[in-house]
Amino acid sequence: MRLLRKQEKMKADSHNHDLMQPAQGQGMTRGLIIGIALNMIIVAAEVVIGLLANSLGLLSDAVHNFTDIAALAIVWFAFAQAKKPPTPVKTFGYHRTGILTALINSLVMVLVTAWIFYEAYQRFMSPQPVGGALVMVTAGMALVANLAVVAILRSQGSRDLNIRSAMLHLLGDAATSAAVVIAGLIIIATGWYPVDPLVSVILGLAILWGAWKIIEETLEIFLEEAPRAVDVNRVVAEMKAEDGVLDVHDIHVWTIGSELYALSAHVLVEDIKVSESNRIMNDLREMLSQDFGIVHSTLEVESSPCEIGGPYCDINNHAVRVSGSKHRH
Repeated sequence: MRLLRKQEKMKADSHNHDLMQPAQGQGMTRGLIIGIALNMIIVAAEVVIGLLANSLGLLSDAVHNFTDIAALAIVWFAFAQAKKPPTPVKTFGYHRTGILTALINSLVMVLVTAWIFYEAYQRFMSPQPVGGALVMVTAGMALVANLAVVAILRSQGSRDLNIRSAMLHLLGDAATSAAVVIAGLIIIATGWYPVDPLVSVILGLAILWGAWKIIEETLEIFLEEAPRAVDVNRVVAEMKAEDGVLDVHDIHVWTIGSELYALSAHVLVEDIKVSESNRIMNDLREMLSQDFGIVHSTLEVESSPCEIGGPYCDINNHAVRVSGSKHRH
């Protein structure tokens, strides 16, 4: 009965996923196109008015928005690449393209923020007059535009790392624009020009924090660490609890692409018929997909205990054992 319920739920989940995925992809593409177009307009306006108003805050916001154009275009490219089928060379397909672009986008944000810090330091040392009203109006328009694109992307409900990195760009720009608006108001009210670079520094620190979180997560994926959303100890425990499973070892869990998890493991069972071992493997795959979101699992069935102690294999020691075995023969 438990297996029947699991199978019915999986069919329903698979059906819903198939129905939603194309629409979700189209919505993402539409949001990316709108974001690119709006940011092109924003950059042109902010550069012109930033120069006229002599505002570092506005010019730094224009630079941020320019990186948004590149970031959104790269995300668009990554989505197209992920749709390509696997090849004899790229056997997992092109899913890691999105992870790579997320890393590039975040590194670019770090470099851009470093430039803003340098410019802010120059302005602190030598404060310059800033046209508050022009700054406030232009930054306000940029704020509305960036928030609109973020709302479009969020409405698709995606937790894709690549989309998150693009949204970090947009939210960073929205925050910068909001702060520039506030700076414009302060300049109009008090004439205190150092508030312009001060706002840039505060926002730069916030953007660096967000960029670092994306960089950290992408590096974990490239280093083949277990996904943050998957408790591997619990995976092992639940696999061992499945009917017919005696032990599990040599387990590896990693991320192929954003939210696309894979697993490989050796499964110890009794010396049984192939048809019965297939039933056990199917139960395991259903459980892994349903409980942990692991959609790609490779399971090797064994009927004799392995000398490896514990569920995790030391690849270095394994290579030494295999080499020694060859020499003995």
